[in-house]
Amino acid sequence: MNKKGIFNRRNFIKTSAIGIAGLGIPGKGSLLNGETEEATSSFPRIKKYNTLGRTGFKASDIGLGTSRAFDVPILNALLDAGINYIDTAESYGRGSSERNIAKAIEGRDRKSLFITTKLHLKEDSSAEEIEKRFEKCRARLSTDYIDCLMLHGASSIAVLKNEGFHNAVKKLKSERKLRFTGVSNHGARHGRAEDVMEEVLMGAVNDGRFDLLLIVYNFLKRDPGEKIMAAAKKKNIGITIMKSNPVARYYDLKERIEKLKEEGKEVNQRTLIYFNSMKESAVKTEEFAKKNNLRNSDEIRNSALQFVLDNENVNVLNIAFRNFDDIEKMISLSGKSLTGNEQNKLDLYTESAGNLYCRHACGICEQSCPENIPVNTILRYNHYFDANGSEKYAMEKYAKLNTTKPDACNNCSGYCEASCPHNLPVKGLLQLADRNLKLV
Repeated sequence: MNKKGIFNRRNFIKTSAIGIAGLGIPGKGSLLNGETEEATSSFPRIKKYNTLGRTGFKASDIGLGTSRAFDVPILNALLDAGINYIDTAESYGRGSSERNIAKAIEGRDRKSLFITTKLHLKEDSSAEEIEKRFEKCRARLSTDYIDCLMLHGASSIAVLKNEGFHNAVKKLKSERKLRFTGVSNHGARHGRAEDVMEEVLMGAVNDGRFDLLLIVYNFLKRDPGEKIMAAAKKKNIGITIMKSNPVARYYDLKERIEKLKEEGKEVNQRTLIYFNSMKESAVKTEEFAKKNNLRNSDEIRNSALQFVLDNENVNVLNIAFRNFDDIEKMISLSGKSLTGNEQNKLDLYTESAGNLYCRHACGICEQSCPENIPVNTILRYNHYFDANGSEKYAMEKYAKLNTTKPDACNNCSGYCEASCPHNLPVKGLLQLADRNLKLV
């Protein structure tokens, strides 16, 4: 990392020590004497803004979105870098995500920001319940209005049609507390056909009352995202993206193990079991990396993110920034196009090591499971645990999952694996997820 950059830990600690929360942006404090000009010149900033569908808002091509509750200094740095789209939810950090966002946006131009929050709702959630929960979100965000209220992980088309939701939205809009509505979905919860992402989000497009969608899309999971985006574009519905880096798990795990060994620390046995179980895929991944001269995980990650950013139908790519290094590395991708060489690498990766990744929002194997195990949901929680650094959140979600768990797979012949179109070792992935996510 550039030691002169504003995201350098030395600068961050130094500015924090004298109470400068905003890292030198006007209205949020100023940089230390002698550092302003130098730091500003190396400050990675958003270079591209896209019109967010029918909302008309000019949104940063890279947005902030994750299940984690970000620390306020991280939020300030992201906002200072030019990010103006923020995705959060009622459930993230049990409200602490929204409270931290409130601290970060204090004193900033509220109209220059677009804030989306989300509520998990049922088919029969009442307008009164929705309004009360919305007001709690608004209070935690400490804002006069919320730009978009999304149905969080809408589980069926019936949820989209909930008139309690639409009546509450109508009232909140009339009171100028809410501007737009949207829907997120990342796959089936219990294997029912109507729960799959394509059915729910195409239903939202056809419904006509939703302004934004939050969907899964990456170079290993192109369908049905591209179909949904094409349909949404015809109705001028904004598109935001999640789960854009499908290969983070292997590289992150490999680097974590190597770092622990270098530091002379013991590697958790569970981590080793998980990593060794990926031996066949790991060999293919290493072959791919050597063949294409990939030196580290940053290169494949950057190409994966640029694949999404390069799609003209994508308005905002939401990224989970874990630290200041992430900010400096990933903000620099704003406005950049995917080169032909990078696209070739992604295509080769798909061919050689695509079975590392259980496709989010797929759920095809669930139809054949005699125990009705929600494969998509469990492996999504494990993705939070492994790739997003949201271990506590993932374990809490798993503990609340009132369904058959992977221990039922022990004596199964593997119907899921036989039906998986991507040849994934689904049983093994489920059992490893179970070991990761159990609270005890």
